[in-house]
Amino acid sequence: MPRKPALLLHVTDVKCITISDDPLEGAILRFGMHDDPNDLELHLPALAVARLQVLLLEADAEQAKLKAPQ
Repeated sequence: MPRKPALLLHVTDVKCITISDDPLEGAILRFGMHDDPNDLELHLPALAVARLQVLLLEADAEQAKLKAPQ
């Protein structure tokens, strides 16, 4: 299945992450942008936050395998 086109943004920094006290509300992620006076703010529902956490853990595990001495 072909992927949809993606919007490419050059993020230079993670400014802040705000997690709601209500686990159903999710989180707000704010990023600094390369050569842009505006920040990028993403509002993620709880399910997207959970999926992001899983993907980051999987990526971290794969990276650790690459760095492990053989």
